[in-house]
This record gives sequence, C-alpha cells and structure tokens, in this order.
Amino acid sequence: MEKKLPVVDLVINDLISRLDDDCDWLKEREKLEDLLNLDPPIYRKWPLKLIDDHCGDSKDFRILDYGCGTGILNILLLLKGYSKVDGVDVVEKFDKRILDNFQFHNASFKLIKEKTPLPFEDSSFDIITSSLVLEHVEDLDFYYSEAARILKPGGVCFFNFPHRLKPYDSHSRCWFIHYFPKGIRKVLWDIFARQDGEYLNNYLFLRTIHTHKKIARKYFSYSEDRSYKRIKHNNIVIRKSAFNLRHILAWLCNLKFVGDIFAKIIVKNASADLFLIK
Repeated sequence: MEKKLPVVDLVINDLISRLDDDCDWLKEREKLEDLLNLDPPIYRKWPLKLIDDHCGDSKDFRILDYGCGTGILNILLLLKGYSKVDGVDVVEKFDKRILDNFQFHNASFKLIKEKTPLPFEDSSFDIITSSLVLEHVEDLDFYYSEAARILKPGGVCFFNFPHRLKPYDSHSRCWFIHYFPKGIRKVLWDIFARQDGEYLNNYLFLRTIHTHKKIARKYFSYSEDRSYKRIKHNNIVIRKSAFNLRHILAWLCNLKFVGDIFAKIIVKNASADLFLIK
C-alpha cells in the first residue's frame, strides 16, 4: 500500500513549534524540499500555483506576502527556490528564527503598523500576495496604494479575500448577518456568533468585489477576478476543514455539460481572487 504523504503546511507548523529544539535544521529543510518534489497535499496550493504560473522557470522574483501571519506561505516559497521572499504583518505571529535555522538569508519578516507606510522603497517587488487579509483592513485605499507604491512597473498582485456578498462568514460562523447595518450586526452577532458583536465590528471590514475593483483601478492598470479559475481547479485548499469538500466541489465544477453551471453558482458564494497589474 502506497504511503500517504503528509500535508506540508502541517509539517512546517510542527517545526515552528519546535524552534527551541536542538536538531539539524538544514537536514529538516532538505527533507521538506524532498517532500515538495513528491507533489504532496498543500493547503496553500492555490497561491503557490498562481506564483509558479506567473514566474515560469525563473525564481529570480522578489515576493512580498502582505499580511503573512505565521509565514507558512513564505517558507513554502523559499523551499521551492524563491530566494527573495519578505513578509509583513501588524501582528507578530511569524517567528523569524525559522529563517535563520533554515539559512534563508535573503528573506525577512517586518512588523508593521496599520495606516503606516511599508518599510520598503518604491518599486521594490515583482509580486505581492495576500490571502484572507483584506477583510481585516479598515483603510482599503491605503492598503492598495502602498501595494502599488512598492510594486515594480508591470508587477502583479494576487489578493484572495472574502467579500461582503458571500452569504457565509467563516469568522463569525454565521450566515447573512454581515449583510446588515453595523448596529444590527452587533446585536445579531452577540446572539449567534462565537465572538461578541463589538469585537467583530472592529475586526471585520467586508466589502463587495466591486468596491475592491473600484479602489484598485486608481492604482493599477489592470484588474481581474479569477475566482472562477480557482473554483475549477482541483486540490486548491487553504484550510484543513475545507480539504475534502474542496475536492468534491472541484469534481462537480468539472463535470461535462453541467460543470460550468455549478462553478458559476459556487463563485457567487466563494471568496474572491483579485489579480492586479501595475
């Protein structure tokens, strides 16, 4: 019986939890690089695919994860051979010791403040990626303007985010409540959500895809919602809880004759994938 390969994201998470251990970190890095060559399951496979497809055979691109969280995507990119990968976030979840332990010398993490210019020169990056971040950004215009400022001419952005018209909100685990005005949302979230309404009102800033595109067009020459392409692609998952469901949805969306119909319905209820060119 063929041995089932582990999910790479989980292996990296486990290593991050053991950064104080005395082990051969270069050996651990080598094992992860070997694992990636076996086409294992990866929760962050979609953002990796977007970047790989854009870069082709070249790895000589400078990439920023704009809201990188624990830095799992950064580590995956570095393991795949992209040597110039930076991450920023307003919360210090990224333990920079893993960069030192793995000897990724051209990679960095910087802690930033909201509504403060990013600590990079103009036209510094070829690619900017962001996943499940923009729904937490209050000043959306500033976020897009800073992304455009530090992006090189002709550079691209890959932004994934839940939008206002998506009926289910995974943060509150509630249906439709985010459709209501702020005051009503607070009352309903207090009753039905796993967090209180005041917290969610200060944490969630969901907008429509139209709003995102309208702001993006001020700073970028081209914008495209690629959600349909993501839905049609198999094995594209960013959360463990959605792993099996995602395979089923991809199968439905690729059925002959009716697959496109399923895909178009699902897209209306899924997170957005915005592709931008400066």
